Amino acid sequence: MKTLVIVVTIIGLSAVIGSIIVGKLMFDGKVVDAPYETGLRYDELEALKAELDLEILNKNLITGENELVFILKDKYGRPLTDPQITLIISRPSTTRYDREYPVSFAGEGRYSSKVLFPFYGYWDIKIRLSYNWKPVILEKRVYVEHPQSKRREGPSP
Repeated sequence: MKTLVIVVTIIGLSAVIGSIIVGKLMFDGKVVDAPYETGLRYDELEALKAELDLEILNKNLITGENELVFILKDKYGRPLTDPQITLIISRPSTTRYDREYPVSFAGEGRYSSKVLFPFYGYWDIKIRLSYNWKPVILEKRVYVEHPQSKRREGPSP
């Protein structure tokens, strides 16, 4: 029995040591080209995102075509009027259903776009715009319901 435990331990340690050696040989030590500058740009973009507010006005989205209406405001509550806005919808788990849609300005920070949600479930709404001459992407996650699902109103029994 002791011999079996020793053999299993040696095999296990050999596998771990082999993995460490292969990992060390394969990894070049660089994740991004300029990590400090990349971090500064990331912090700057996150600070810009914190100055903006995206509010989706449609609360009852269903599969199929929808008119998506949203409001963009700055940190002071003033509406944003950027003609270069792009709307992107995507599934959280895959990029297979990513789609871009044109956006039309409806006045006072309100925008609308006709979008198609092929499936029910969670979708990410991404708004790509330019703010202070820098590209920013704002995101919100929404739930799209199946048209035949019946929402129960009031308290459950």
